[in-house]
Amino acid sequence: MAWLVDTSVLGRLANVADALYPVATRAVLELHRRGEVLHVAPQNLIEFRNVATRPVAVNGLGLSVPDAEAKAAAFEA
Repeated sequence: MAWLVDTSVLGRLANVADALYPVATRAVLELHRRGEVLHVAPQNLIEFRNVATRPVAVNGLGLSVPDAEAKAAAFEA
């Protein structure tokens, strides 16, 4: 089965300080273990970049543009 990885999952995977980081990580690893196909849609990457570069004070991750781009590229891979 194919799975679409939601923006909220991407955000949690990019933020080790997030309380749900372990849950998101285990879920993705388990899907990989089962041989499932994971997809990331362009819209999810756009939303991720928006959240990732937004300051923490306004509910973002506070990443620099290069760091957000690197994480987005890793998700695409």
